[in-house]
Amino acid sequence: MYKSDSWIPEEEMPARAGLKVIRKNHPDFGLTEDEIQDRNEFIRCYLMSEFESLLMIPKQQYEDDYFFNLLDDEYSAFNTVDFQKRIEPFNTYAYAVKKVMEHVKDLAIMHSSCTHLQNRQNVYRKYEAFVDSKFRDRLLKLVHQYKQARYDDRR
Repeated sequence: MYKSDSWIPEEEMPARAGLKVIRKNHPDFGLTEDEIQDRNEFIRCYLMSEFESLLMIPKQQYEDDYFFNLLDDEYSAFNTVDFQKRIEPFNTYAYAVKKVMEHVKDLAIMHSSCTHLQNRQNVYRKYEAFVDSKFRDRLLKLVHQYKQARYDDRR
């Protein structure tokens, strides 16, 4: 058995997994972490010194910080014919369902946050009463139509 040190020079040996490549031309070579942070802070302060006069100008506060209130109505994009063509009619049913679902979500959050069983039951009863008041008539009509249909495709 030959020793690997005797017949292969160390420069030609492959790098080991735990070794880190050190480059002497790297800007952080030979510096500690504190020195690196100090250098970066100095560079940041130097670059910010060029904008110091701009940073001294106070920000102007508006009564309402909306862009559209600053424009005149005659130049608004909402007054164009192209915008008016793209507006769809307001869907009242979709809006009503959205509001119902928001209320159901609020009840679900309230139900999940209750610790006592009695409170949970009360919230569940509120949920049932609310859903009954909003969907009961339509649901009963659909159930009646389903039972009256003779064929599967009609159901």
